[in-house]
Amino acid sequence: MNQTRKYLPEWVNQGIITQDQEKQILAWMEAKQGKMPGLIFWISLLAGLLVGLGVLLIIAHNWDELPHAMRLSLALLPALAGTALMLFAALKRNQNLIWMELGSLSQMIGLGASISLISQVYHIAGSMESFLFSWLLVYTPTQIILSGRVSLLLYTILANWFVTSSGFSHSPDAHPMHVFWMLGCIAVSARNLYLKGNAMVFLRVYSWFLPPLFAWGMGTLGFQAKNVELLFLVYTGLVLLTLILGEWLKYFQERFNFNGLRFWGRMGLFVIFSMFSYRFFWDHIIHDELFRKSDFISDKLLWIGLGFIAIGAFIFIRKKFKDAFADIQPDVAAIIIYIVAFFVLGKFAPLAGMILTNLMMMLLGIYYLQKGVKTQSLLWLNYGLLWLFLLLIYRFSDVNQGYLARGLFFIGLGILLFFINIFVVGKKGKEQKNVG
Repeated sequence: MNQTRKYLPEWVNQGIITQDQEKQILAWMEAKQGKMPGLIFWISLLAGLLVGLGVLLIIAHNWDELPHAMRLSLALLPALAGTALMLFAALKRNQNLIWMELGSLSQMIGLGASISLISQVYHIAGSMESFLFSWLLVYTPTQIILSGRVSLLLYTILANWFVTSSGFSHSPDAHPMHVFWMLGCIAVSARNLYLKGNAMVFLRVYSWFLPPLFAWGMGTLGFQAKNVELLFLVYTGLVLLTLILGEWLKYFQERFNFNGLRFWGRMGLFVIFSMFSYRFFWDHIIHDELFRKSDFISDKLLWIGLGFIAIGAFIFIRKKFKDAFADIQPDVAAIIIYIVAFFVLGKFAPLAGMILTNLMMMLLGIYYLQKGVKTQSLLWLNYGLLWLFLLLIYRFSDVNQGYLARGLFFIGLGILLFFINIFVVGKKGKEQKNVG
């Protein structure tokens, strides 16, 4: 590439290319150099990790024989070396993605190593939660500024590890409310990568990875919660936020038309409404268990769930994003109605809550079925049919029927699904033929 750059002025003088074309070629070459060669990056990353691991093992072998001052110096060395590499990458190589990735990742690993070594030097007692909290807190500014891809993935895993440890642990160091500033760092880093425009493949993969990871982490919080029933509210808020962010990505970037956030958000909505379409959840889980306790107002799960809902609602009601959320307005409306029903009908009329949930499932199915037929979209058509068929299956399962009746029922659903799709495909084909 450097050879090509050397010959460009000569090509301009000989009339092979114009000066405008020379500028375009130079701009393309600079952009090409800024892109991350996948193989070189991963080899560099692996080499750096192996060297760092080797150094740590050599230090560990001679650790007991070293004086206290030397131990402290060596404990600070990983953090200082990582920070130095990060500053060099940020100040001198900020156009080179390999250096930026290695700089952010080296500081992250260095900080974690130094924190653990210093606690060993001074025999500082602590838990895994306090270690992860300190590590993530110290590294958060760097992640926001540099927004490295690999470091973001590692940051997400560690944040989920912290939430999971907080859920399983009853130690005083477990503070699951810290998940909000961790999610804030993740959101800002993902936004920075999105604005750079050269990390779309990573973000598409990341959108499939993030929701199930944090869904697991949120679930573990029930192990130390006073009112585990509030996990349903937490998941409702998480589903709302996931749906809104998925639609936001799709609206501003066509390549995100089918992203993980949209998929997991709608799957989460299916799961929540499916469970609460049964009377058991309204009668026993919400009415009998939750609202007979007087301390659920002070439960952290309540405020985590309301926090997710507030963040999602804030993004949804902003006018400049109004057109982005046209496809999920029925889903968001159904979630808001469900949240109100959760607190009102769950306490005073659980049967009405169950009926309302079934009614919303039917209306969502009819809406998306009609939308699929109108727009001739098989995706929306089958999305609506999925709502309706699930509702029919759930209510049919409430009736004690023999195998013959159940077999005929599912055969009928299969035939209906097939012919509805054939009808829409045929209608679409006729209209295209008439236009042609």
